[in-house]
Order: sequence, then C-alpha cells, then structure tokens
Amino acid sequence: MRRIGTLTDPDQARRFADFLFTLSIECNVDIEDAPAADGAAGGKQCHLWIRDESHIERAKQELQAFLQSPTDEKYRVGDEAERIRKQRQSEEKRKKRLQQKVNPKAPATGAGPLMGVPTRQQTIPVVIAMVVLSVIASFSTGFGSPKISQVPGELSTEETIFYGLSFVDWRDYVTGKDPLASIKKGEVWRLITPLFLHGDTYHLAFNMLGIFFLGSAIERLEGSWFMALLLLASGIFGGLVQIWLPPEDALPPMLAGLAGSPFSIGASGAVYGLFGYLWIRPALSPSYPVRMMPSNVAIMLGWLVFCIFFVERIANGAHIGGLVAGVIIAVVISRMPSDRFA
Repeated sequence: MRRIGTLTDPDQARRFADFLFTLSIECNVDIEDAPAADGAAGGKQCHLWIRDESHIERAKQELQAFLQSPTDEKYRVGDEAERIRKQRQSEEKRKKRLQQKVNPKAPATGAGPLMGVPTRQQTIPVVIAMVVLSVIASFSTGFGSPKISQVPGELSTEETIFYGLSFVDWRDYVTGKDPLASIKKGEVWRLITPLFLHGDTYHLAFNMLGIFFLGSAIERLEGSWFMALLLLASGIFGGLVQIWLPPEDALPPMLAGLAGSPFSIGASGAVYGLFGYLWIRPALSPSYPVRMMPSNVAIMLGWLVFCIFFVERIANGAHIGGLVAGVIIAVVISRMPSDRFA
C-alpha cells in the first residue's frame, strides 16, 4: 500500500476514492486532524492510499486530473460505487453459502473441497472412467502398434480392437480415401473411441495427468454431466479439425506440423479443451472460483506452438480444435443465467 497524495476536504477525498473504485482501483482514505498553526483551528488531512502497487501510476494521473477540476460531473459516482460494493458483498455471501452447503463443517475461508472452493460433488466418476478406459484400450491395442496375427488372412485380437476403435478402419479408407467412410456406415462410436487410444506409455501418462488435474476441478465444480459433455465436445471437435486439415504434401515444409490425418489417436484434444475452458471461464466470470496460473497457461500454449514447428507425428489439429471448443463452451456458459458463480 502506498500513499499518492493528501487532500484537505473529506468530501472531495471520498468522491475521488469512489471514482477510483469504479475504475477497479482500491483507494483508502485516512482522515486525521491537521495541526493548528498560529493559534488558528486546524483543518483535516485526508491521505489517499492505494492498495495495489500496479495501480499507483494510474491513480496519480487521475489525482492530478481531479485536482484541476474536482467539481467535474464525472466524479459524482457515489451511487455507482455503492452499487458495485453491494454487488461484491452479495457475491462473497453467495460463495460462503455454497461452500457451507457442500461442507457445513468447513470454515467459510478455510480448507475444504478444492481448498475451500464450493463444489457440487466430491466424486469424479467421468474422470476416473476416462482414465480407466484409456488405460485398457491403449494396452489392449499395443499402443497403436497391434500385434499381427500369426494366421494368414486373419486379424489378431489387438488388430481387431484397434481397427474397430480408430476414427476410420484403414480397409474402408483405402478404397476412396474418405476419412468418414466408416462413420458413414453407421459406426458413429468412432467419433469418440480414438480418445481412448494412445501411441505409447508417455503419451498415455501425459494425457491422463491432464485429464485428472484439469477434469477433476471441472467435474467437482460443474458436475459429471457437464464434464462428460465438455470432454466429448472438445475431443470430437478436435478430431474433426485434425481430419479437415490439408495433407502434408499440400502444405509448405514450415507448416508440416499442421497436416491432417484420419488416423490420429489420443485424448490431447480433450485435454486442451479442458484447459481452454478453465483458462477463459474465470476471465469472463470474475467470481468463478478456479483460475489457471499464468505460468501454466504459458506452458500449455507454448507446448502447442512448439509441437507445431518442432515435434513430428503430433495431432496439432486436435490440440487446436479442442482448445477452440473449450474456449467457445466457456464463452457460451458464462453468458447463460446462473446464480452459482455469479
């Protein structure tokens, strides 16, 4: 906290503090009696203190403008400042009530689900199911390299499962180069099942960690149905973007990382969808109780860009598509009427 100046009129000081408050700048007014001089009665000294160091320069500039015209109509914002204060107080009370409903024994500002954050549920069945199914599917298909059958003309169990869960069966694809060939035959589960397949143990571990840490927060806050819809929407849209992108031979070498393919596997598109939702939702709903750390945002976005230009055989289209889906869902949800997070 730092003092930016002193006024002698308490009404002016309060008016200026209210004006700063409407600009989202917290200003405290410390009023004290001024020392008397030569037997005359002392006046008042109103010290202006700014809480956030990052707002100091802006507040100083506004103070200089205020001193030049303190009676200007734009500084008469007392009603607006009071409305904002009441709104913030109401939001804080609502947060505390929600937390007490979830865990009545937890203190209003202490520990509890998600470090005191109000949640709808304690269990995360969708996240657990996603992890379990991905582990089973990945191991049972040889991590994208199924064992070949020893019987000529027959498929091994791993091959049968892998071809049945891939976005398109290669036997359907080779005839017309149509990535939707299998889906057009009615095998619509292929829009979802590639999310459970992974290329190696590192691929599986990375994606499952992302699903667990990001998905756990979302599922506890928003509920299992919402989590399932967000996971599927971002995963499916990411997969579609991946197949819509042009083939590698149609792109300049520098952009080869953006080549499309119908044979991509993995849940990374869904991971980026969860990330996009948790990144954007708090920015649009200030009272949303979970926020991504700037360093984590930088890592996720930096990894996306790095993969495009420096890592081969990565479904970057799925990453981008999943991220876009998560952001769009965050925008839509934030505009829907809700009294949960204000």
